[in-house]
Amino acid sequence: MSVRLSRHLKERMILRDIPDELPETVYWKADNHYTDIQTGTMIAVKRVMFRNMEREMALSYTKSKEDVLLITLHPLKQGQRERRVQSGRWVQYEP
Repeated sequence: MSVRLSRHLKERMILRDIPDELPETVYWKADNHYTDIQTGTMIAVKRVMFRNMEREMALSYTKSKEDVLLITLHPLKQGQRERRVQSGRWVQYEP
């Protein structure tokens, strides 16, 4: 299955100084996967080293029979993942 990066993600990677390999690392090696009920996208979350700190990174993506489109990647604030799960916005699933 091929993996594509959205133009938005490419722009954010430059803006946030995100290493080229990080989006695919988060996708392929995610600690958890969620469905975002509000946006309809899927979210992969992985704890990684980012800017000399260990951080949880959230990757939004969509998946079809042909490919996976990685939409955006950003560091989560402390407690942000837990709040989204508790509110029901993110629903965990096993890929």
